[in-house]
Amino acid sequence: IKLALDEMGYFEPTAVRTAGYKPVSEGKDLMVQSRTGTGKTTAFGLPILSKIVPTHRQPQALILAPTRELALQVARELTNVGKHRGIIVEAIYGGAPIGKQIANLKAGVHIIVGTPGRVLDHIGRRTLDCRTIQTFILDECDEMLSMGFAKELNAIMEHLPAGDRQGLYFSATIPPDVDRLAKKHLKDPEYITLSSDQVGALQLAHYIYLVRDSDKRSAILDIIEVEDPQSAVIFCNTKGETERVA
Repeated sequence: IKLALDEMGYFEPTAVRTAGYKPVSEGKDLMVQSRTGTGKTTAFGLPILSKIVPTHRQPQALILAPTRELALQVARELTNVGKHRGIIVEAIYGGAPIGKQIANLKAGVHIIVGTPGRVLDHIGRRTLDCRTIQTFILDECDEMLSMGFAKELNAIMEHLPAGDRQGLYFSATIPPDVDRLAKKHLKDPEYITLSSDQVGALQLAHYIYLVRDSDKRSAILDIIEVEDPQSAVIFCNTKGETERVA
């Protein structure tokens, strides 16, 4: 793991990595409040990858993410960090052929990173056996609940082993619904607060333009013309709006 970190250029741990390593290694349940972009993936990834038994080709950790983009990002990061230990990470998410995912799960994986809907789909098909999972992680917990995944999360947790399972929740904010979920499913969790309620990464400048819904697209054009960015990413809420903006 140290060799992989050196190759990736990770020489100094971030605050969340430092705060989380010891309690995660000791098997404690955690509720961590930390902004996006602070190194959360390696914060839970480093101690978990160290605990994985490579010779047991069975799911030993399950990580849930709200979007397939985040699931893929987490899976890539863990694959890079665990490559010298022979750790196999599988990303399972909707919008991708399920046959390839089933074949990979059947061949044997150590860590699963997925979106709630597709993970529940695999459980229902019996292509994912959760009985060997020792660590369960919710990444961007507040985002998952705000997207309406509470029912799926509770259903998935019913299939996890109840005994010595370790639970780790990471969230930019801890609203009441996140706190309730933690108290319901975590055993005497340790709370680590690193970001208060600031959601955005501090090294970025954030600007908000208040416009009427009907004026949004013309406002975007005006902003692009004035700012004249070398490159830009525009996020939209729906497929239809994405096509209209494009």
